[in-house]
Amino acid sequence: MVKQINVGTDLIDEIQNYDVILIGTSIKNSLGNGFQHKIGVNFRDVLIKNKETNYDDIKKLGTCEVITSYVKQGLPIFVLCYITKGRYRPDIKPDALDYKALESCLELVNKHFSGKKVATTLIGSEKYEGGGNAREIYKIIANTCDNIDLYIYDYIQEDFRIEEKRQYLNICYDYIAKKLTHEEYEEKIKQYLWEKNFGKYVNPMPEDSLYNIKKKIKEIKNSWKNENTF
Repeated sequence: MVKQINVGTDLIDEIQNYDVILIGTSIKNSLGNGFQHKIGVNFRDVLIKNKETNYDDIKKLGTCEVITSYVKQGLPIFVLCYITKGRYRPDIKPDALDYKALESCLELVNKHFSGKKVATTLIGSEKYEGGGNAREIYKIIANTCDNIDLYIYDYIQEDFRIEEKRQYLNICYDYIAKKLTHEEYEEKIKQYLWEKNFGKYVNPMPEDSLYNIKKKIKEIKNSWKNENTF
């Protein structure tokens, strides 16, 4: 059953409080934006598992992929829920959510994670998850999620490029306004760059200079190029 609806709070900041995290996505193997993009940055195993599934396979619609590799680190199980056929295109089809696929995914979650504390965005409603009708989604949730303790995070998911640019500019503005010393500015920039590339949960930022942090990021990203996961 629905235990709580959190309005305006980004789920990425509270995932450590749950047993299971749901991720609404398409069958095209992309965690391209919004919450799903942040999951891909923070939890690379989710990104890789998604890429390993058959691209654009209609058989995936309404199914789930489960990633348990982070449990040993005290983090949740992640569940990819395939609820749309393609990427969101408001100019062509504002509501791209497959409601039957969403219902199927939630039934699977309800069955296999009975008694667990589960968190999700208002899955399927935001533009990066299908742009579905919130009222219909709530109805599906009410009819399928009676065995789990479900916490819903209902908030506007931004384009990650816009969000990252705002974060960077805020740091710069604070420095220009002399709200930050040069040392504080460099620390915030280091943290910003690291979390932008690797998130904040699994890969702790090394204690190093800004120059060396940038060099380390480049080295790691170059080592990933052949994996085709970005």
